[in-house]
Amino acid sequence: MANFETPELKDYIEVPLPQIGVMEGNGPFRAKPEHQEALGFPGELIDDWENVAVNKLGDLVNRYRGLRVFLDSCVKCGACTDKCHYYLGTTDAKNMPVARQDLLRSVYRYYHTPAGKFLKKFGME
Repeated sequence: MANFETPELKDYIEVPLPQIGVMEGNGPFRAKPEHQEALGFPGELIDDWENVAVNKLGDLVNRYRGLRVFLDSCVKCGACTDKCHYYLGTTDAKNMPVARQDLLRSVYRYYHTPAGKFLKKFGME
């Protein structure tokens, strides 16, 4: 089980200040294989899952213009922080929506933008 305290639920939202390293050392909370299979996902990681995920992101970005706009237009204002149950539950700065989106955005920019493809040819990241 997780070794952090779940905040008390109140009638109004108190957005906690970010804390560094609250979830450090906990690792991922993985769903059991039978839960994954009931949702149509494989129970265990498939071979070459990284490339499958990168290709799926490219497919989604090409299919849904809104996703591309969201990935390109976030100004990191933090207005979404008080609505994110991951952040509210842990107060970990890495669980803020901006930090989570930055991970996805870095993959998107590296593999699916002209600048990322150009820099990749020269071994630059």
